[in-house]
Formats: sequence, structure tokens, C-alpha cells
Amino acid sequence: MQPATLLWQPAIIGGLFLAGQLLTFLAVAHGDVSIAAPVLGIKVLIVPAASHFFVDEELSAKIWIAAAIAVIGIAFVQTRDATVDRSRIVASVGYALLAACSMTLFDLLIQRWAPSWGAGYFLPIAFACAALFSLAFVPWADRPADLRRLGVLPLLAGGALFMSVQAIGMTVTLGLFGDATRVNIVYSLRGLWGVLLTWLLARHVNTSGSGASHRTMVMRLIGAVLIGISVVISMT
Repeated sequence: MQPATLLWQPAIIGGLFLAGQLLTFLAVAHGDVSIAAPVLGIKVLIVPAASHFFVDEELSAKIWIAAAIAVIGIAFVQTRDATVDRSRIVASVGYALLAACSMTLFDLLIQRWAPSWGAGYFLPIAFACAALFSLAFVPWADRPADLRRLGVLPLLAGGALFMSVQAIGMTVTLGLFGDATRVNIVYSLRGLWGVLLTWLLARHVNTSGSGASHRTMVMRLIGAVLIGISVVISMT
């Protein structure tokens, strides 16, 4: 545990986390998810590029190769059939790139500061700060009554739960073990689970025949395989 004079460190982490989530939502809301998702995947390359400046970590060529393959795989996984409205590309790319940079700093600063605090102290304080900062957005939040009327509360609750689980898993791993570059490469496996979940949901929900085409699913499968290869390279 560090002295109270260093509470600015977990406060910065909390602010970066909130900024990353906000910018991600803006990238999708004001842009297009098919553009935002691959740009967010660039974080896998930004982390090793910035790690030398924040954690003084030298990376082997193997890690750089794995990160590059992961980025290519992420781009394949996000293949879509729909034509993207080009007027939304600038907003989507801009917000997504800012989100990737924010979460890169988040990851690397956890790796740098958490060991001296102890992950059990540092991370709860950081997320408490994020919760405190998020109160600033309450005036723009939808009212619970409106959410109940729209019937979206269960979906929001489920989404919040899954986001919490992935955030806790990611940050605890970084706080205890560091190695943000490898953690991000392994984390990119979420693209594989996304392909599988999309396929399962399409089979059970979509009855109109308007699901993803065979070509799209093949492209996504190729992307998932590339991500798996990148993980194997980084871990061996």
C-alpha cells in the first residue's frame, strides 16, 4: 500500500478506463462497428510500441510478429456484408483510435504502478475512482422508467455484468503478472468467441435468411485462426 499522496495514480487509471469505455461507445454510436472494431484491434500493436516508454520492456521480434498477426486476424474477424456509410468513417476511426490509446495507457500504467501498491489495493481504488468520475454523466443517462418501458434493462444488466467480468480479469492479470503485450495478444482471442457466438445466435434468432454470407463466415474463421496462431507464437 502506497501513501495517500500517491492516490493520483489509481485516479488516473480510473479516468483512463472511463475515457476508454466512453470513446468506444462513441465510436460505435457515431460511427460503425465494422470500422471501429478493427481500429480498436490496433491496440495490440500500440501496447508493445509504447511499452518501452512506460515499463522499460524490450520485446523480441517474435512478439512483434505475433501482435501483427493478431491485428490482421482481428480485421478478418470483423468482416461484414453491409456497405458502410462513408460519412461515418472519420468519426468511427477517430473515436476508436483515441479509445485504443486510452486503454493502452491504462494497461501499461497498471503494469507500472500496481506492483508497488499491491493489486488488491490498487485496482479497487482505481475502479472506485472510475465509478466516481462516471457520476458526471448521470444528467445524460436514460431514466430507469424509460429503460423498463423499452424492455432493455435485462440486456443492459447482462452487458454490464460481462463487461465487469472481462475488466476484472484483464486488470487483475496485469496487476499481478504485468506483461501487457502478451496479455493483449491472448485477450484478442475474444474475436474467436465472437465468431462462434454470432454463428450460434444467427442459427437460433435469424429466420429470415439474412444472416452473414458463407464468404463472411469463412473470412471470420480465417481471422479466428490467425488470432489463435498469434497467441501460440507469443506464448512459445
